[in-house]
Amino acid sequence: MERTRIEAISRGKTIMSMLRSFAFPLLLSGTAMPALGAEYQPGSDRIIGAVSVAPKSAAEVAAQCDTRLDALASLRARVEAMPLSTEPLDLLAAYDDLYNLAFTTAYTEPGVIKDTNPDAAIRKAAEDCFQRASAVLVDLGMSRPIYERLLTVGQADISPALRYMVDRQLDSYRRLGVDKDAATRARIGELQNGITAASIEFEGNISADTRTVTATPEELAGMPQDWLAARPAGADGLVQIGMSYPDVMPLLRYADRADVRKRVMTAFADRAYPTNDAVLRRLIDDRAQFAGLLGYSDFAGYDFANRMAENPGRVQSFLDEIDRVARPIGEAEAGRMLARLHKDDPSLASLGSWNSSYALRLIRKEDYAVDPEQVRQYFAFDKVQAGIFDLTRDLFGVEIRPWATEVWHPDVGAFEMVQDGSVIGRFYLDMHPRDGKFTHAQMAPLRFGIKNRVLPAAVLELNVPNGLMEHSDVVTFLHEFGHLLHWIFAGGQDYAAQNPMELENDVIEAPSQLLEEWVWDYDTLKRFATNAAGEPIPAALVEKMNVSRRFGEAFGTMMQLGYAGASLAFYSGVPKDRDLAAVYDAAYNRYALAPDPEGTHGYAAFGHLTGYGASYYTYQWSKALSSDLLSEFRKHGLRDPATAKRYRDLILAPGGSASMNQLARNFLGRDWTVDAYRAELQLAR
Repeated sequence: MERTRIEAISRGKTIMSMLRSFAFPLLLSGTAMPALGAEYQPGSDRIIGAVSVAPKSAAEVAAQCDTRLDALASLRARVEAMPLSTEPLDLLAAYDDLYNLAFTTAYTEPGVIKDTNPDAAIRKAAEDCFQRASAVLVDLGMSRPIYERLLTVGQADISPALRYMVDRQLDSYRRLGVDKDAATRARIGELQNGITAASIEFEGNISADTRTVTATPEELAGMPQDWLAARPAGADGLVQIGMSYPDVMPLLRYADRADVRKRVMTAFADRAYPTNDAVLRRLIDDRAQFAGLLGYSDFAGYDFANRMAENPGRVQSFLDEIDRVARPIGEAEAGRMLARLHKDDPSLASLGSWNSSYALRLIRKEDYAVDPEQVRQYFAFDKVQAGIFDLTRDLFGVEIRPWATEVWHPDVGAFEMVQDGSVIGRFYLDMHPRDGKFTHAQMAPLRFGIKNRVLPAAVLELNVPNGLMEHSDVVTFLHEFGHLLHWIFAGGQDYAAQNPMELENDVIEAPSQLLEEWVWDYDTLKRFATNAAGEPIPAALVEKMNVSRRFGEAFGTMMQLGYAGASLAFYSGVPKDRDLAAVYDAAYNRYALAPDPEGTHGYAAFGHLTGYGASYYTYQWSKALSSDLLSEFRKHGLRDPATAKRYRDLILAPGGSASMNQLARNFLGRDWTVDAYRAELQLAR
């Protein structure tokens, strides 16, 4: 599948990744033990209350934050005071109660409100709460009394599965420095708070960048009519082109004039610069100091230590392995793109990032008879949404219906997921761009699902057109919807801390990447992809789309390796006085085959550098896993209900209750490998 520079960046830092990256240990339960201690009665559900994401004022946000933080302090004191002789499962239940309240206070409503609310004052109040609560979690994560009570659980006569998970979480406490002296713990706390503040500032600067590029209507030859109609020229005769994805992505694909494409890409690749240069330096330095206090030579070493990859050397070896497969194919694809552009401009010396999407479109149209403008007529937003809901019903046996609840903007939809007459989860869709909104694409959790206690809830935040969509927009929609399904289907666990974010970080994208395959399936597309006359997308066109999709896939993979290399480089010991643009360009261009315009600073808007840290390789690692998981569907059929049920039961429903290595083994009947991904990349030969 094509991955343009912008489509890759659209996988921005998520609230999910903040949950994954936060250095607060997480405790998981073994299946052989009762869910909760018989004596401990959880109180977090009552304190948290119903979902509340449409506040009327900043004062309302602050008041809710104050109430929850006060309750969190009280609950913490209660748990820390529990005698070490308390029944171990009661200690575990108390810990999970604290976990539920702590993470809900910091990362649910505050995260969603700061990213989506139309009112700047309300967004600022939510951001303040997010930062205050994050500081509380830093301190909580270094609580020796909590650590000692978990030690007690680990020393009890418990099941092997529960012992493994408790030991893992005790290690997480040690990774935060709980066993260090008081002065070191204090410094770690300062650094963690600085990291949170810098991350919020970095992301906020990206959203706040409102630069535009102007062009005359004549300069926009080639653009689709609905794109032009939505952006009429002003009194000065110029069209204003913003930096949102519905503005930029179609222009890079359709605009005939290379100078206009380059002008727009130059602005896009320079967003949040120079502001974020200093912010990123601070973030890199704080993380380096943090890792050093814990005995690591750099933050990348710390970041990978509790993941599947384990260390930077193994990550680099993995990137090199994918590079060996993808590079010769990607270089051939880049050469073919440049040759096509030479037909129109023989003076063109090299392929730049502003030309790649345009060249891909021309080749697919001319050589494969796939015209994206023809394709997009079958993907109106409302029909796509209904089609994804129907696909969810057909695969997993659930219904999606409207949810009568308050929303924060007229564009937002609210829905319930129902199975056998019972609601199993709730979610919001906030799908279209607007001023002040989070600019990328993410699933943001609102409630941890806890069996017989709390329904899971979440929000999808995208920035796709409210009209005709590019096929790549449909892929993004289904990818993020995959995160949502994972969150809801895993909502029947016994503990809040068994949510999907407790899986190894480097495989968390796999279920969503797998689900992307269905928007290439004719049997799925024919059910909802219809044009204005109601005619379904032709089977012959979908067949051509599938033939042409492999062209450019290795090229896009090389770009993904570039981002992975850049994130690794920034957190592998960058000197304080080093030119960050030089670090980024060297690492990115080691792999990527179409460099950005000279003099731009793409790192300044690389949102993954906050929540994902050094770990952008996650997308490739997850892709390798998802390709292997998909082999079961290819064997039995993409729409086979029995395979879908096994997938839901064995991969999605367990959430973070076991290692993904074990979950994949349960589903595949063997250990997973990269062989399927390697073969997939070679399909373009």
